[in-house]
Amino acid sequence: MIVEVIATLQARPERETDVAAALRELLAHTRQEPGNRRYDLYRDSTRPATFHLIEAYADEAALEAHRASAHYLKYREQAGDWLLAAPMVAVLDPLAVARDE
Repeated sequence: MIVEVIATLQARPERETDVAAALRELLAHTRQEPGNRRYDLYRDSTRPATFHLIEAYADEAALEAHRASAHYLKYREQAGDWLLAAPMVAVLDPLAVARDE
């Protein structure tokens, strides 16, 4: 079963460019993971220091493999002080999804 995730990150204003660059690097590596189905990065149109990741993995094991990957751990270590707070991460349970209807 596909596991979908939404993560929201709020960069410190002075670190917005650094966070964006680090997320783009993370994106490039994550899209190469065998269990990754989607990894899209968005910037909030009204709050430019806020970023959203929309993610999908083949299954729970693929999500856990992502969280244990060297590139993910590097990003977490690198960007930790660049954020105003811990990322908000939601693992989603589908109720009504267009592909299912």
